[in-house]
Amino acid sequence: MAITNHERAGKGLDPLKDGLAPFVEREMKSQHKQQWLIAARASVADTETHLFNGSEPQWDSASLLAVMWNQWDPVFKKTLGRAERTLISELREVRNKWAHQNPFSTDDAYRVLDSSGVC
Repeated sequence: MAITNHERAGKGLDPLKDGLAPFVEREMKSQHKQQWLIAARASVADTETHLFNGSEPQWDSASLLAVMWNQWDPVFKKTLGRAERTLISELREVRNKWAHQNPFSTDDAYRVLDSSGVC
């Protein structure tokens, strides 16, 4: 059976998570030192704070993108540019669309796959 655009987009979110997590943690630790988990937890929605209850965060793509978005000025602006900020915004929109079961165009699905390195 053929894979749907929604499934294609979902397949792109796991490698995105796997690739971003080490970078996000490194940059957050560099800026916030021992308080990095507190800063990360404060950067996500209330429904995602449970991901930061232990000593190691249980990242998902939404939490990573939220931390990058909300910690842009103090952390990520130092190493990333405006194009990357735009990409983060676009990925957040696509991820939210995917999570809420909204329909996907082929362009949407391949945008996630391209950015995650799957294609």
